[in-house]
Amino acid sequence: MVAWQLNRAEGAQMAGGEVWWNDLQPRLEGLAERLDHIEKYLADLGQAVGYPYAPFSAGLPAEVAELVRAGKTLEAVKVYRQRTNSSIAQATAAVAKADAAGGV
Repeated sequence: MVAWQLNRAEGAQMAGGEVWWNDLQPRLEGLAERLDHIEKYLADLGQAVGYPYAPFSAGLPAEVAELVRAGKTLEAVKVYRQRTNSSIAQATAAVAKADAAGGV
């Protein structure tokens, strides 16, 4: 199995070495910042054209969480899809994850 080995002087290289958290952490934080920026842009763009966009970090809509806690899984999936414009697979996965976490 080939792993990524980070060398600060040369950047990332393919090698049979190890990946160090201290090398990955700033890169992952940078990616997270970029994704947050993209999601904000999508939310603003969606609002401008009347297409609701719920960023991933927004969590589960409160109404959906209530339905999950009440055991109304199918209705929760339907409401999640309406609120987020997600696919049936995405909505089902989100509701299943919330159900496993107790409706949080």
